Amino acid sequence: MRKVALYGTLAAVSVTVGNVLHGVSHAGVGVPLAAWQRAYVYLVVLLAPILAAVLLWGRFRRAGAWLLAVSMAGSLVFGVANHFLIPGPDNALALEPGAWQTAFLASAVLLVPLDALGLAVGFWAVRGLSRAADTPEPDDVPAEAEAR
Repeated sequence: MRKVALYGTLAAVSVTVGNVLHGVSHAGVGVPLAAWQRAYVYLVVLLAPILAAVLLWGRFRRAGAWLLAVSMAGSLVFGVANHFLIPGPDNALALEPGAWQTAFLASAVLLVPLDALGLAVGFWAVRGLSRAADTPEPDDVPAEAEAR
């Protein structure tokens, strides 16, 4: 199960780095977030993957795997919708030319595969941990079965 924790942590760290870089470009472009968007970004996009990675290393691995998958799904939908589909100041395709335009667009594009990878790793971890939970440990085998 160390592989699950390692891959989940790598996915969480990768997407966190990508989100921090995108946050810097947000500040550079001067694109503000509404209060609800800021709360969503802090809780779902930034905090949840980090918490998921921590949980993957402890007793609550399945909860960590689910949290990683759900937070990455939420991040992916939020990012694609706000950066590419919904018109507004956060749309990376409609930014005014400027010094930060390329960084904003590049980081928004980079977050799509990073979020998708995190989502895939999250569901892979859920599946792997569910299978492991269904497989009895050697200590769980009844004494009668060992005698056979």
